[in-house]
Amino acid sequence: MRIVAALAIGILGAGCATLADAESGGDNLPNAGAGPFRALAQGEIGALRTAPNANADDDTFPRDPAVIDADGDPATIGVLGFFASNPAVQGEEPDPAALPSAILRFGAIDDRSFDRAELVVLTAEAPWEGGTVGAPSAVRVGSEILLYYAAKGGIGLARSADGASFTREPGPVLGPDAGGWEAGAVPSSPGVVRLEDGSFRMFYEVPGTAGSRIGEARSDDGVAWIRVGDRPVLAPSAQGDPAEPPYDGAGVGAPYPVLARSVEGREILRLYYSARDSEGNRTIGLAARFGHDGMDALERATSPVFGSGSSLGAREPCVLVRGAYALLFATQRAGRTSSGDYPAVAAGVAPADAPLPPPEPL
Repeated sequence: MRIVAALAIGILGAGCATLADAESGGDNLPNAGAGPFRALAQGEIGALRTAPNANADDDTFPRDPAVIDADGDPATIGVLGFFASNPAVQGEEPDPAALPSAILRFGAIDDRSFDRAELVVLTAEAPWEGGTVGAPSAVRVGSEILLYYAAKGGIGLARSADGASFTREPGPVLGPDAGGWEAGAVPSSPGVVRLEDGSFRMFYEVPGTAGSRIGEARSDDGVAWIRVGDRPVLAPSAQGDPAEPPYDGAGVGAPYPVLARSVEGREILRLYYSARDSEGNRTIGLAARFGHDGMDALERATSPVFGSGSSLGAREPCVLVRGAYALLFATQRAGRTSSGDYPAVAAGVAPADAPLPPPEPL
C-alpha cells in the first residue's frame, strides 16, 4: 500500500521496461529498487515468522498491505503496516474467502518482520461501505496519515494524527462514474501518491467483463478528486501469440504508484500492479512513465517483477524504497499445501543481492 518514496536512481533496466530510448544514457542502468524482486528467505524475517511471509495469521487473514514509514524520516528504519482483515468472531469459523471487514495496523521495527500485536483502526460501519473495508493505501502528509480504502460504494478516506485513531470522510471520495469509460463500475483498490508540487494522484482498479483495468484521478487536497483522461491509464495487454500469452492479458488492477528520478534528474512515476494472464496465473507487473502527466502513456515491463514461476498467486503489491534497495510486499497464498490455503503477505527485495539489516526481533 502503499508508501510514497523518491529515489535517485537510473530508469528501469533492460528486461524490466522500455523507457531507455527516451533519455540519453538511460539504457541498461541498474534497476536498484524497481525490480525484479527476490522473495525473502528464512533468516531474513524475524518475529518467528516463516519466510517469505512477513505477516500471516490463519484466524484474521491480514492481506493487501499498505506500508508507510513510521516516523516520516526515510533515513531511519521502522514502518507501520495497514492490512485488510477478517477479524476473528468468537464462535464462528474463520473464512478466508469472506470480504474484509476491517483494517488492522501492525508495526515492524526492521521494515519487514511485522509484530503480532494488531490494532484495529477501521471497521465497516458506514452504510455506503456495505459491510466491507479493505485494500488500504496510506500516505503521510506532514504529521497526518491519509488512509484510502475500498468499500462497496467506492473509495473512502480516513485521517489520523497518530496512525491509531482515524476519522473517516462521510462518504466515498471517489464513487462510480456512469458517464465515462468505467460505465458505472465501482472503483476499488486505490493507490495514492503525493507529487512534488503537493498535489495527489490516485490510481484505482475498475472491474469489467473484458478484465479489470486501471484508472487515474488527480486532486489538490487529497479529498476532492477529478478523473484523468477518457480511457484506462492501463488495460490488459493484447493476447498476441496463443502459445505465449502475456502475463497481464486477462486483467490489471490493485495499482501502487512510486515516485523516482533518473540519473539525469527526470521524474519517473512507476506503477506496480496485480497482473493476471489468460490461464488465471497472478503475478506483480510494473509500468512507468516520465513525469506525472496523465496524457503520457505508461510503458510496461516485458515480464513480471514478482511471482513469476510461482503458484501462490501474488497480487495487491506495495513497495517501500530504502536507499539502494527496495522491499516489495504482496498478498499471496500462505503456502503450497492445503494447510496454507489462506491469504498472507509475502515480502521480496530488489536488487537480489541487497544487504538487509538484521531481522528484529529474531
